[in-house]
Amino acid sequence: MRGRMNKKTFTFVATLLITVLMFSMSSFAQQQPQAKSSIDQARTLYANGKFEQAQNRLLSLLKEKNLPKEQKFQALILLAEIRRAMLDEDGARKLIDKILDIQPDFNPSETDYPPNFIALVQSEKQKRMVKSEGIKKKHGSFFSNKYFWISIGGTAAATTAIILGTQKEGGHKKKVLPLPPNWPEGNH
Repeated sequence: MRGRMNKKTFTFVATLLITVLMFSMSSFAQQQPQAKSSIDQARTLYANGKFEQAQNRLLSLLKEKNLPKEQKFQALILLAEIRRAMLDEDGARKLIDKILDIQPDFNPSETDYPPNFIALVQSEKQKRMVKSEGIKKKHGSFFSNKYFWISIGGTAAATTAIILGTQKEGGHKKKVLPLPPNWPEGNH
């Protein structure tokens, strides 16, 4: 009887787990098309000049916690395009910065994006390069840092002082090297 109870319990738990797994997979599968359709709807609103409505649809989509990364990326791109079209260049630049955080090598194609959006992305990439070069110049390479050389010099001086300071025998300094022997006077 005990073996049958375990078998029944196992069957119940297995059935429960399979049901939960299938439910979660179906909700995840439904979420991706819903996000894609929301992006498509926002794109249609944007194309029809309804910038506020498109922006609101994307902002509500971006608030979803389980939004897949690719969907988030596409929503951010479209939102940046909308902000640029609304003449909110600062907002568009901030969104492009987020886009470049996700995908640093993002290169919008001329066939898919307007030229001024492409120029804005290139401008933000250029700013990032200048900023990273400025950091390199400010801190320099490890060996060009003056504090590196000061610490090396200090270490060498301390090591020399320790070596020379420990060369005492009794109260007198021990000679580090003995004097060379006298050369015999030879017949020249």
